Amino acid sequence: MLLGLKRFLDRHIDYRAAVAGALLLGAIVFRVNLDHGWVAAAVAAAKQATYTFFAGGYMVRLNERIALALEPALLAVPAGILGAGGLAVGLTYLVHSVRGTPEPFNSTLPTIVLASAGFCFLGLRARHLRARQASSSPRAPR
Repeated sequence: MLLGLKRFLDRHIDYRAAVAGALLLGAIVFRVNLDHGWVAAAVAAAKQATYTFFAGGYMVRLNERIALALEPALLAVPAGILGAGGLAVGLTYLVHSVRGTPEPFNSTLPTIVLASAGFCFLGLRARHLRARQASSSPRAPR
């Protein structure tokens, strides 16, 4: 059972992005809520970091899949930003609207700003890497 869960997570979560996002957004949300006390800030930061690790890591993979699935790139990258980014912003606001976060909207602002830019970069990077792999792989004989 645990092996199946690990395979599922490995396939659907970008761990490097998940850890980076959890640390960055957790720290930002901690600072945003610090005026309400250490405990409130720590609760909000822990919610953000945990959510970002799992949901953010998943949405990075989702964004890459959307960016690679559609043609042309002018349609694919914005679709990834809107799809995965919209989901990220909506779920982040929902997480912070549940009890324990004193500043839910201000805690969501970093996701609004960083998700759009990050998903744009990651979508373009995924398309660039796929194009490089296609051009460097040996062509099949005709």
